[in-house]
Amino acid sequence: MKKQLLGYAVLFSGLLIGTTACSSDDEESSTDESYIQFYNASANSTSLSLSLDDYQYTAVEYANAMPKYAYVTGEVELEITGEDEIGEDLVKYQETLNLNYGEHHLFMLVGDYHSPEFLDVSYLTTEMDELNDDEDVDYSKMQVLVAHTAMDAGAYDVYIGVDGREFIDATLLDSLSYKGSTLGVTLDTGDYVIYLTGTGSLEPVYTTASLSLTAETVYKLIIRDSFGPGTPNITIDNVDSTSGADNHANIDAAAEFRLFNGLKEQGTVEVLVTNNGNDIAIKDIELGQSTEFQLVDFDDYGVTIIQVESQAVLANNLLVTFNQDETKSMLLYQDADEKIKGLTLLHDLRPRAYESEVSFANLAHEYDDLNIYFVSQSETIESAEYYIEGIDFTEIKSLDLATGDYEVSVVYEDDNGDLTLLYQSENFGFEASQYTLVLYADDTQPLGFKLAIH
Repeated sequence: MKKQLLGYAVLFSGLLIGTTACSSDDEESSTDESYIQFYNASANSTSLSLSLDDYQYTAVEYANAMPKYAYVTGEVELEITGEDEIGEDLVKYQETLNLNYGEHHLFMLVGDYHSPEFLDVSYLTTEMDELNDDEDVDYSKMQVLVAHTAMDAGAYDVYIGVDGREFIDATLLDSLSYKGSTLGVTLDTGDYVIYLTGTGSLEPVYTTASLSLTAETVYKLIIRDSFGPGTPNITIDNVDSTSGADNHANIDAAAEFRLFNGLKEQGTVEVLVTNNGNDIAIKDIELGQSTEFQLVDFDDYGVTIIQVESQAVLANNLLVTFNQDETKSMLLYQDADEKIKGLTLLHDLRPRAYESEVSFANLAHEYDDLNIYFVSQSETIESAEYYIEGIDFTEIKSLDLATGDYEVSVVYEDDNGDLTLLYQSENFGFEASQYTLVLYADDTQPLGFKLAIH
């Protein structure tokens, strides 16, 4: 498929403050090495790659980091490169920097991709390393720093506390506004909780679950924009010296969901979503209809589906889980054995600069191994640049699609290479947004199937 994505007696015993911190736990120091890492903090960006002196590192998507690498000290030419609207390389930032011995740098591109800003969070790990290297004392130390990259969020006071203790026992690290970062704090390794409050307030508005900070490394906690239903509209990523990032949502954040009726044989249905007597009833969902998103507390829920006309219970207590700050669709379908089931789709609602994120779900039990083509005005199925291949029944696959007008065709190819057209849409304009496409059986359609686009 082309272009597819898819032990603490005292909390601060031995507390040390350094200049903003990252880790060198797995690197041998030398007299000519510094350390560099890159995190993509531009929400509507394409994937971004860091280049130093024309050496380009692997590109990273939004809310992800490349591993930390040693790099020679001295003057370097830095570039951060993304893509333009036709997929060509586009330099988004460049600067000449001096890298000094022992320094660690977390580079970030923040803000709107069309006018981004560059952050260089520079720090040392000397004190942490010396404590961990002291053979006369049984130390196990790590370091924590926090950076604020949430463009649409205000200022927060940042606290850290030992897991299992109350907020009143937590310690204030700093007050951060957009593009600010704390100093590095050296602590015992262990389990901790991060709290955010409004500036000057002692009432947390954001609390993480327990963070396991058990390695002798530096943990960079990145406050970034979130596009889920939780408030405030932020989330926190934990970046160590490896690739990627671990996300820690607000433990009190709500979730949201919607339902899609793909039950051709049942017609209009109503759905009851229940949790410990807390019932949400959604009535009169017609075939091919998607409901509005419904806000719900995070938890596990049972789903009961009822046929409206007969009031027959089609399915009882299907299990669905809604985690904090998640947006999900539950797609109702019937399999070849006439069992009613639900398929869940997790949405990524962040904005895009030039692309649509398109997710396709196959609810047609008659067909496996479907292909879906996005055909522009100058193309045919055979020449289409954007397509998804091999989508089985109840499978979901995604594609980053350039914005524009496309005719969408769903095709089945049998073992003999014969093609069957199951659905062909009129021209549809895909904007820089997120779309869910669902194929389901519908006897009112000329070809017997319909593609819902939401």
